[in-house]
Amino acid sequence: MNYHWADCPNCHCHLAVNWTVRPGGILGSVRRWSADRSINDGKPFELAGDAAAKPIVVACVCGAPLPLPDAPDAVGGERSDDLRVRLTAD
Repeated sequence: MNYHWADCPNCHCHLAVNWTVRPGGILGSVRRWSADRSINDGKPFELAGDAAAKPIVVACVCGAPLPLPDAPDAVGGERSDDLRVRLTAD
């Protein structure tokens, strides 16, 4: 599972995006919440086709496009408690 954290430039909410590569594409979800916690929702997404295409672009719950960086902020194994977090930029 790959993880990204960001802020939406449109609705200004905090975002957590997680995704994984599956045969035929990418499956994941976007979770958003506002600083005052009045917004707390999310939605799944599916991107069909070549998972190696860059950049990966998903939509915030508000509809704004979100291009994700090439390298995830964190990577965790589905069958492992290990979570590797990138602390510095490459």
